[in-house]
Amino acid sequence: MDLLNTSISYNIDGAGNTTSVIAGIRGELEGRLTITANITIYPTDLDEGTTFDDLSKKQLFALATKKLPALLPTLAYTNYQFFVQNDTPVRLTAYSNLSNDGSYITLNSTLNQSDFTDKPIGSIGYEDVKSAVKTILSQEFPTS
Repeated sequence: MDLLNTSISYNIDGAGNTTSVIAGIRGELEGRLTITANITIYPTDLDEGTTFDDLSKKQLFALATKKLPALLPTLAYTNYQFFVQNDTPVRLTAYSNLSNDGSYITLNSTLNQSDFTDKPIGSIGYEDVKSAVKTILSQEFPTS
């Protein structure tokens, strides 16, 4: 999955020091997954002796992208919706999000019968959806 940097926002204290940076990320996988995220980078995420002002936009984006796979398994699924054709469920879209420790992620997943090999799509439940999305994410982000 190609990830794009959509924004970089600096949080600056009263003394003019950058205290954290928020990097906006967006990615899409062939209409199956869409990720939008705002990942907060803290001083503890930086190499020792490095400050935010030492880093380029590309370097900050790389740090945020590095944090993303660890956050993906903790997504909470808020809703899923079936799409029906001729009275038969043919696909579903699952909506998930995370608001944790300054990072915000939204993941929309479109799944079809091929994602559920052991049961018909019309009979899947919440845990089945989580498992199918986790499988796709593990292929795209091997550490997630």
